[in-house]
Amino acid sequence: MTNRLKKTIEAIQQMDSEELNSVVTAIKLRRNQLHFRDAQSFKIGDAVSFTGRHNAILKGVIEKVKIKYILVRTTTGQRWNVPGSHLTLIKEKVDA
Repeated sequence: MTNRLKKTIEAIQQMDSEELNSVVTAIKLRRNQLHFRDAQSFKIGDAVSFTGRHNAILKGVIEKVKIKYILVRTTTGQRWNVPGSHLTLIKEKVDA
């Protein structure tokens, strides 16, 4: 754990309810910004992989880039809504 993180946690432990609500709002905003940034780094037609249910590695092609999520058609024909941070760009061609 970094020193910066330790100081942040210590500060949070000293906050009252109103201050905690402000921190939660800031965290949600930052998380939304990161999801948006991650999703925008991909484009339609990109071949990607991600971990699905039960730790299965799935491969597919991006069909649609939404605001924070990406619609991926897998090699099995399924369509998944996946956060951009969960996707890995792959070089091999994927038939989906």
